[in-house]
Amino acid sequence: MELKLSDKRKPLRAETRRPKPRDVVIGGIDNQLGLIADPAYKVSRYRYVDDGEGNKVKRMVAAKPRQWWFRDESGQYFLELRYGSSYILALDDNKPSILCGDSLDDVVDVLNHVRKMVERGDLDDRILALKEKAKRRDRS
Repeated sequence: MELKLSDKRKPLRAETRRPKPRDVVIGGIDNQLGLIADPAYKVSRYRYVDDGEGNKVKRMVAAKPRQWWFRDESGQYFLELRYGSSYILALDDNKPSILCGDSLDDVVDVLNHVRKMVERGDLDDRILALKEKAKRRDRS
């Protein structure tokens, strides 16, 4: 029997658990769609909470996601796409939001369209740039 050698290495556990950048954006879009469909929509998040003895303990809690859409004075809905919770995913430089229309149904249509764009890979360059920006963030 002849052995077939390979240069492949087993991936590190941290690499296999970490979500891909596209999945981060798609997950955020899904949360927004859930929030529009049900205003009481919650997601599971880890938070540090007081355990009653003054210690902070990491616990899983249900939290409402931040909404990405907003209304201006004229009643038009706008959408600000995000990578994670802190970084705005602008589709064009200096234009951080998307004009959706007069109703939340228009916001849903835009979210579904952007989701398809992310799945096709149309926004990969911008998403990867935000991933690098998030990685370099000073957490002190």
